[in-house]
Amino acid sequence: MKRVFFVLVLILVAGAAYWRYDHGRSGTEEEGQSGSARRTARVEKGDIEITVSASGRIVPEREVEIKSKASGEVIKVMADVSDEVEQGMLLFKLDPADEERSVARLRAGLSMSKAKLAQVKLGIEAAEAKLKADSARAEADIRSAEAERAEYAANLVRTRNLYEQKVVTRESLDAAVTREVQTASALENAKLKLEDLKVQALELERARQEIEIAAAQVDTDSVALADAEQRLKETEVFSPIDGVVSNRTIQEGFIVASGVSNVGGGTTAMKVIDLSRIYAIAAVDESDVSGVMPGVKAIVTADAYKGVEFPGEVVRVAATGSIASNVVTFDVKVEVSGRRKRLLKPEMTTNVVLRIDGKKDVLLVPAAAVVRKAPPGGVAPGLEGGKRGEAGSGENRPSDGIASPDYRRRQSFVTVIRPGGGEEERLVETGLSDGAKMEIISGLSEGEEVLLIQDAGADSRWNGQAGRPPPGPGRR
Repeated sequence: MKRVFFVLVLILVAGAAYWRYDHGRSGTEEEGQSGSARRTARVEKGDIEITVSASGRIVPEREVEIKSKASGEVIKVMADVSDEVEQGMLLFKLDPADEERSVARLRAGLSMSKAKLAQVKLGIEAAEAKLKADSARAEADIRSAEAERAEYAANLVRTRNLYEQKVVTRESLDAAVTREVQTASALENAKLKLEDLKVQALELERARQEIEIAAAQVDTDSVALADAEQRLKETEVFSPIDGVVSNRTIQEGFIVASGVSNVGGGTTAMKVIDLSRIYAIAAVDESDVSGVMPGVKAIVTADAYKGVEFPGEVVRVAATGSIASNVVTFDVKVEVSGRRKRLLKPEMTTNVVLRIDGKKDVLLVPAAAVVRKAPPGGVAPGLEGGKRGEAGSGENRPSDGIASPDYRRRQSFVTVIRPGGGEEERLVETGLSDGAKMEIISGLSEGEEVLLIQDAGADSRWNGQAGRPPPGPGRR
């Protein structure tokens, strides 16, 4: 009997212990479930920032392809990849032998043209002097012939009078007539010589045209020589900008084609990039580009420099988007600043964070604490739309009985935990949100405790309308 009694006592003790263990575990689970159902957060002051992230690449201020205007063999290369060059610095040189011979030949031709021009000018000067002298001599001969003819004409009149008076003989009269005729002929010949000088003047004018032809030939030869001298200078290629050599495709002995006369565009000998200003070109999604504009601050990071942030600023937003795989993006050009910007190399992959908006020292709550719904009665203050209560929690019910949300009637609410443990739903005015935190403009005070919404069907403001992401920038 004692043994049976002892066994019964053990069974009762074990049953009591199991009951206490099972009851304690159930209470613990219920407490855990109750605690998890009431996740809360404090209203705190802090900073909030709206950003947009995009991947991009580094580009320089300018990239210039270096080509030679002349063709020929490279005999000297003065710069290599990564060398810093200054504007006007010699980069490479071509064999100048052919151009030097061309210059020498054209110089000789120009000297000949100049000599011919000088010869023509001297001939003109001599012809002008001769014409002037001949004109003076012809005019003098005319005056002499006119005087002599007048004298012999008067002598003929006297001799004819004397002959009529039978003072002189017939021979004397005939001699006087002959001399008068001779002087008249001499005067006509003198006048004809003067007319001949007019022809000589025309010949002189024609000779002056030869001066213009010779002068034009000198100009032509001068231009040809200048072209040849320029081509000789072009056998030396200089850097057009200050920068760094990013690529070189030539070496000594390489034959390059002219970039001017070659239909294929010529040989690209080098590329020089201007690193005085560094830019990041970021592809921003069309849903985020609305808040991006020149002047927006940015932070640029590169995989090559872990933990290093480069400050920047948007300088240009593309007017037209690009489509790739049915995704539309807009190129945003960000100028990188700061003393370490030269660490970034062209074509490096970067991540660009654009700081669209932000505020400091404002009231903040988790975005999960804010819900959007119609105020009690179904119609937001100041908005019209049906009889009160018909919409039912901000929903319009069409004739088919299916509820459709009317987001124009919805406002923001949070559930505040009272000091005694009760709950109060409160209307609040919200501001910026970065997806995790939301600014509270009015309706809450610092230090208050708010309930975090756990209902998967609840319409969190940041979850957007009808399950869509929120409009405008803000995703990071």
